[in-house]
Amino acid sequence: MNLQVDSWSADYYARFVEYLKTFADEKYRSFHSALVPTEQVDTFLGVRMPKLRELGKEISKGNPRDYLNMQISGYYEEKMLRGIVTGLIKPRDFDDFTALADDYIPYISNWALCDCFCSGLKYVKKCRAEFFAHIKSVYLTSENPWAIRTALVLMLDYYLDGEYIDEVLSLTDSVNNDHYYVKMAQAWLIATAVAKCEETTLEYLKTAKIPNDVFNKAIQKSRESFRISDETKEYLKTLKK
Repeated sequence: MNLQVDSWSADYYARFVEYLKTFADEKYRSFHSALVPTEQVDTFLGVRMPKLRELGKEISKGNPRDYLNMQISGYYEEKMLRGIVTGLIKPRDFDDFTALADDYIPYISNWALCDCFCSGLKYVKKCRAEFFAHIKSVYLTSENPWAIRTALVLMLDYYLDGEYIDEVLSLTDSVNNDHYYVKMAQAWLIATAVAKCEETTLEYLKTAKIPNDVFNKAIQKSRESFRISDETKEYLKTLKK
């Protein structure tokens, strides 16, 4: 099926969904749906990520903005593809970029959609300061837990360095949300920060105000990391609450 089209219609998109189904793998469907328990099993087709990325690239070579205007039928893979295509579009400017990113947030309903979207949003590297402000003012203040997780994963992916580490840790520390996948993102961010900015993060852990379960999960994830020395892991073990 030709995906490098100049325009998308509802009928053509319906044909595309049927085409997408031809790549379904029942074993992978069972495996992957079990890793994403927040979604109904019947929303998964079972299309593997390499194929979805391949399809996303083809769509992006045509009219990806028109593709994003299509109404999805509800499959997990459709939502994943929207995130992939969004990340492949070359924004006209910063406002266009934030609009594209913001438009995808409502489609995020599980950790996999969130994390894949964030890792593919490479344009962040061209506007880090401006987008960091957007993350703080829009995503972190949202009542949508998936928007909050998106903020945390974006900071993990693009802002764990000497320039931003202090503020990133402070913002992570200020998140107080009981959603399981928000807490897991906090812990994952902190563990990654230990690997990338060890001295600053170890100092932060001495006074961290995050809940004990998040704190202990961060320690656990840090101690499981291959990027952290045995000496640091032994020290982290003493901090567990």
